[in-house]
Amino acid sequence: MASRMLKRYGLEGIAKVLIAVGLSLILFAWFAGIYYFRNASRTTILIVPFVFTCVSVLLLLIIRYRYTLFERYPYLMNLPSLFYHLGEQKNANKQSIAFSMIFTVHALALAVVGFLSFLLTISIGSGMNDSAASPFLYIYLATIAVLVLSVLLLYRRIYIRFAK
Repeated sequence: MASRMLKRYGLEGIAKVLIAVGLSLILFAWFAGIYYFRNASRTTILIVPFVFTCVSVLLLLIIRYRYTLFERYPYLMNLPSLFYHLGEQKNANKQSIAFSMIFTVHALALAVVGFLSFLLTISIGSGMNDSAASPFLYIYLATIAVLVLSVLLLYRRIYIRFAK
């Protein structure tokens, strides 16, 4: 599959929605960080949105240049079974569509990064005012569990659709 040029397809609609959600949540994390910074004047609260913004930018670059990255560095894609089955197919259009669908997972990761950034910023900010333990720990764990399950289900969907 890596030996030929792939036809460039756009992202799935759900991937575009996930990217918008993720970027919106990062923006909300910045607003929350600025709100708590103004109330407690602690610069460290702004580190959380900054770090998550950097991670989001990296994910956006990977999504944007997915075809170029794969064509130049095919070993970066680590889905051997799926690509083995896709590589057996002679239909380059089907391969390209499946490849584009795989990056829905990256868009999901971006949305989760935005959500975790927002939660962490709110958690730290609200913890500045009282010494109670953060109520967000269970939400973090649930979010990570949902992410892992969603990734597995998205890859399963791609595998079922294209590996036959």
